[in-house]
Amino acid sequence: MLKCHWILILGFWHFIQVLMNKSFIVTSSLLSFLLGVFLGPFELNQAYLFLLTLVLLSLIPLWKKQVLFFLLIVLCVLGGYGRYQMFTPTINEQLLSFYNEQGKFTVLGKICAEPDRRNDKTNLTLCAESLDGREVTGKLLISKPVYPEFKYGEKLKVSGKLLTPIEFDTFSYKDYLARYGIHSVIYNPFIEKVAETNKFSFFYWIFRFKESYESLINRLWHEPQASFLAGLLLGSRKGIPENLMEDFNTTGLTHIIAISGYNITLIIVILAAIFKPLPRKLKFCLTVFSIVSFTILVGASAAVVRASIMGIISLIALQSGRQSQISIVLLLSAVLMLAVNPLILRSDVGFQLSFLATLGLIYVSPYFEKFLSFLPNTLAIRESLSMTLSAQVTAVPLILSTFGRLSLISPLANLLVAPAIPLSMLFGFLASAIYAIFPPLGTILSWIAWLTLEYIIKVTELCAAIPLASVETGTVGTIWLFTYYLLLTLLLVVGKQRIKKSINQNY
Repeated sequence: MLKCHWILILGFWHFIQVLMNKSFIVTSSLLSFLLGVFLGPFELNQAYLFLLTLVLLSLIPLWKKQVLFFLLIVLCVLGGYGRYQMFTPTINEQLLSFYNEQGKFTVLGKICAEPDRRNDKTNLTLCAESLDGREVTGKLLISKPVYPEFKYGEKLKVSGKLLTPIEFDTFSYKDYLARYGIHSVIYNPFIEKVAETNKFSFFYWIFRFKESYESLINRLWHEPQASFLAGLLLGSRKGIPENLMEDFNTTGLTHIIAISGYNITLIIVILAAIFKPLPRKLKFCLTVFSIVSFTILVGASAAVVRASIMGIISLIALQSGRQSQISIVLLLSAVLMLAVNPLILRSDVGFQLSFLATLGLIYVSPYFEKFLSFLPNTLAIRESLSMTLSAQVTAVPLILSTFGRLSLISPLANLLVAPAIPLSMLFGFLASAIYAIFPPLGTILSWIAWLTLEYIIKVTELCAAIPLASVETGTVGTIWLFTYYLLLTLLLVVGKQRIKKSINQNY
């Protein structure tokens, strides 16, 4: 039996030696860092890890190349684990959250994020400077009525009961806010404005522009088309009626009204169609510049920046077609994002969905492109539809795992609205931009945009009205997720091999 084990071990070492190429080493190292971040919340025996490292070092003279590889893997795992531990704040008297649940306090600080205005309330993020006169640091979420309104950068004095975010049975609001560095909340506080915002602030003018753009959209279109277009172009949901929002949830179309990797990629496809006559390098540079500009103009929040990075990776994938290198770039991007904020790996569903959607665009969309080759590619209809279906294939299991709800009508709904989404975004943007310069032409273009927006809304309402359009499934377990993605990987590998075999036979 022992001899059999040694044969297996030697065979494994030989397998590793065959795979020891640069691409494999880089990919393994990046995945190891991700594993370390994933293990971050767990308590690991540090003495055991130190002993394991010493054992690997002592084996270097015996199997130098392979042991160095495994030593690298261990160091990457430790690096990811250590980064998570460093990011977790140490609770002390200098931290705002130290005073949670201890009564009412007065906090002085600045609004350090874009106000989250909704139909029934407004959430403000305050970077604390002092608490009852003592110096503290930390972020505070304030939930208040819609009015009076406050702006980014204003200094406020807030009085109320300092609380820890609520933990629900199926949702951790505490973890959700922790990814933004927020560990304290105050509901319905007394607020006093102490100082105006710094009008030389970069983000002050960005948010002013965004507000002005939303106001322009509201002048050109009525509701719900105006709020829907604001969601498509800016990721704003504050004016969308609750019944329409529920229809989007039922039909699995919520992703189109949030700035995500999917939306950014749609914008890339539209720009690629517009810049098609230009040389390839110039087209690439103009598209990337447009995405960066768009990211800044909509506020450059962490979620939008991550979506833009994923979108640009998708653009590189579409341009080069070299999947192995794109996979490394995608992993490297994920590692860099997690190095900045390791909490998003577990707590940020948006990051997870963007990552999976980008994987779908890289590996699944070529098959849908081939399958949908009979469709016209005017205004990127074929590409937008193939991207939608590809993103659904890779993201739906995670949606089930997170929300426990399956939209049975989602494939049909996405199929019907996918061609209209890029048209709505294109004519909506052109109409609003031209209206600011030449209102008559902008008004004419707004009618075209209205037709596409109304089409999407009506399709959504009709699909949502179908019996059993959406069913409650309960959360999907880890084993089912693993099985699904394993089968999907095998199908993609088999499909790739068949394509290669077909090409070889033809030649």
